[in-house]
Amino acid sequence: MKQTDNNFEFLVEYITAKVVEWMMKDQGIGLEEALVRFHNTETFEKLCDRKTALYIESPAYVYETFMEEYRHGTLRNQTE
Repeated sequence: MKQTDNNFEFLVEYITAKVVEWMMKDQGIGLEEALVRFHNTETFEKLCDRKTALYIESPAYVYETFMEEYRHGTLRNQTE
């Protein structure tokens, strides 16, 4: 079970790092602002929820999911 927890945490952290990196590049914002923006999204909430299995998707897929939320203001009814 410990290995599973480590894998989950690694995947969430890796995906978060990639999403934040792309946000900084695409939106021209700093690290702190990108982290705050991403951590305050439904996308991040779902990424951290094992039941959604979003953590097993590619970073690019999670980034596109985030961008949909960013453009439309919500993910409700799009991913449930």
